[in-house]
Amino acid sequence: MDTAALEIELLELLEDEGLKQFKYSCHSLLEFRKHVPVIKYPKITLCAQKLISIFGTTYSCESLYSTMKMIKSKHRSTLTDDHLTELLRTALTTYSPDFKKLTSKINTQQIRK
Repeated sequence: MDTAALEIELLELLEDEGLKQFKYSCHSLLEFRKHVPVIKYPKITLCAQKLISIFGTTYSCESLYSTMKMIKSKHRSTLTDDHLTELLRTALTTYSPDFKKLTSKINTQQIRK
C-alpha cells in the first residue's frame, strides 16, 4: 500500500469538519469507522477493514483450538478426524434446535404406529 497516500488521507480525515461531530459522540473506533465515507477515504477504509478482520480471525482460531483441546483429551485420543470435525462443528455452532418441536414430532410418530 502507498503509505504517502494513506498519510495524506489520514491528515484530510483529521481536518474533515463533517466527521468532527462524530469524533466525540462515538464510543469506539468501530462505531466511528461507520461514519467515514468510503469514496473519500478508500485507503483508510481498506486499512481499517484489514486491521479489524485480524482480531476476528484470531479469536475464531483461538476458540477452535481451545475447544479442540477440551474435546481431544488423553481419554479420547482415539477419535478419528471425522468424529473430531463433527464434535467441533457441534461445539462451535450458534444453532439452537427447538427441542419441544422435535419431541412433539417423535411423540406423534410413535402414537401412529
